[in-house]
Order: sequence, then structure tokens, then C-alpha cells
Amino acid sequence: MPKRFIQVGTGGFGRYWCRRIIPSIADVAVPVAAVDVNAEALQNAEFAGIPEECRYTDIREALKKHKADFIVLVIPPQFREAYIDLAVEYGLDVICEKPLGASMEACVRIYNKIKNAGLKLAVTMSHRFEHEKQTVEQLVKSGMYGKLNYVVSRLNIVRGLYANINTVERYVTDCLVHNLDTMRGMAGADVKTVYADYWPHTDNGEYIGWSGLTMLEMTNGVRASLEESFANGSTLDGWSNEYLRAECTDGTIIASHKKVTLRSDCGLPYPQEAEMPLAKGDYWDHALIIRSFIRWLDGGDALVTCIDDNMQCAALMFAAIESAKTGKKIDVQEYLRKYL
Repeated sequence: MPKRFIQVGTGGFGRYWCRRIIPSIADVAVPVAAVDVNAEALQNAEFAGIPEECRYTDIREALKKHKADFIVLVIPPQFREAYIDLAVEYGLDVICEKPLGASMEACVRIYNKIKNAGLKLAVTMSHRFEHEKQTVEQLVKSGMYGKLNYVVSRLNIVRGLYANINTVERYVTDCLVHNLDTMRGMAGADVKTVYADYWPHTDNGEYIGWSGLTMLEMTNGVRASLEESFANGSTLDGWSNEYLRAECTDGTIIASHKKVTLRSDCGLPYPQEAEMPLAKGDYWDHALIIRSFIRWLDGGDALVTCIDDNMQCAALMFAAIESAKTGKKIDVQEYLRKYL
């Protein structure tokens, strides 16, 4: 029997949830109500098949009138904690968009509330679950191409398109976090240290976007680097078409524009360069995440991006911001220990 949930947030990216994500999970989860403080945005709930009488601007009204198994939070992070307080009050598990909170302090408060209540929370770090990225991760972790040495990621978008991302905090927590999390998953380890250099661009005095370079060292010795810019002359590697390269001792595995290629010059018994078949599976992105979340609710293994894991992601985000502001390499594990 499908799980029941309350959709909180139907404007902005919530509109995408209503139009694309909710219909893709109809066999495992159905929305019983939609909530948004903007009554006009609630019209998007129609795409998810949520009738008008089940749409609310007050979440308490929705919680009182509808029985649910979990809530979905697609709202700005600065408002998220108050809704999680209500989830705790009503004993509901939570799945939310990134970032978990607007500050490291908020993330820790949310973590403690969820753990103390014995509830489950997962964050939809969707980009690491895209088909080609999962293919690269599976190839790396198969060990067929030797030991992973380092990972390179690149996301470049034409200037002006993300001019609304006008602070370093938003640049990291809204955008870079996806690529940082993907590289962390690829390495199969938490981040030991981060060094970040982020800078804004202007054109004739008008702000047009941020650029940044990030260096990571993982606890298992793997290194990673990220180049990300929203101030370029072209969209060389846009969202979901990012360049991702895993350098292993016996081969180089590259994902770019939804294709995965392998190159090796080591004389091993496979082609010097070949396009690799994508990993087998019926679901990717949010559809995969939500199904994994529901299996977790039913007693299965914890979702990879559960709150325990996401605290590492949160620490990485805010440590990267601190590094960019101070010009110093930050010990991410020490940074996390300061708050927990």
C-alpha cells in the first residue's frame, strides 16, 4: 500500500515536485495534502492530483485533517526548522530538499530534534543519484580499474543566468553542495579537509555571478577538485550535464553530457577508449531517492543521504564557506566536532 505524505512547498522547486516528481512515485507514495503560504502557488498542486479542498496555507490545518506517514519539505532552509518542529510534534518522518538548514547551528538543532524523537529524515541530494553519476560510482567501486586516486568535477553556466545567487552562502548551499556531495560519494569517504576560493564577478559594475575552485582531501586519502562558475561566456557543462572524472590506477572514467567513457593506456584487456553502458536500473534521481526512503521507513537499510550522513555534507558546506572567507584550509571533521 502506498505511503501517504503531505507536500509542503508547491512554488519554486515545489512546482517541479508537483509536475514531475510526485507523478513518478505514484506507485509507492501518494500526497494527501499540499501546503504553501502562497495561495497562488498552491494551484501547482493540481499537477500532483491534489484536490483543491486538500490545499492549505496553514500546515497545522493540514496536519489536523489528514493522516500521513511523512512530510516532504520543499521550502527555503531558513523556514525549515519550524516545520520540522511540527513533524516531531505529530510523529512524522521527513524528507527534505537540501540544504538541511540555513546554518551549521540550525543543522545541529534539527539533527538533535530528529534523533531525540526517534524519527527518520533524509535529504534529497539528487545529483549524485543521476544515471551517469551512479554509473561512474559503480565502476569506481567495482575495483575493476584499480584504486581511486582523485576526482575532478566541473560545472560552468553562462553569466547572468544565476544572478540571484548573490552571496557566497547561497553559492555553496544552493549550488556547489550537489557537486561536493557527489565527489564525496564517489570517494566513499568523508572529507578530511577543504580549501576553497570563491569570488563574485561584475560587468560594468553589475553583478553577474560567482566562480569558485574547491580542493578536498578525503579521510581515505582520495583527493577531489571542483571548478564551478556561473559567470562564464557559455554553458559548457550545465546542470545534469556536468563533467565528472574519476582517475583510477588502471583507467580514467569520465561522465559528461549523460555519457560515460573509459580510457586506459595501461595495456589491460579492454579498449583504450570506449563508451560504457549506463548502469542497470529502473529509477534514478528523485524517483530512486524516494523509493529508497520508503524502503527505509519499512525497515530496510538507511537511505545513503539520511540525516546522519548529511551532517557530514552540512559540515563540508559551511567549512567551505569559512575557508573561502578566511583563505585557510579547514579540517572538516574538527569543524563538525565543534558543533556536535
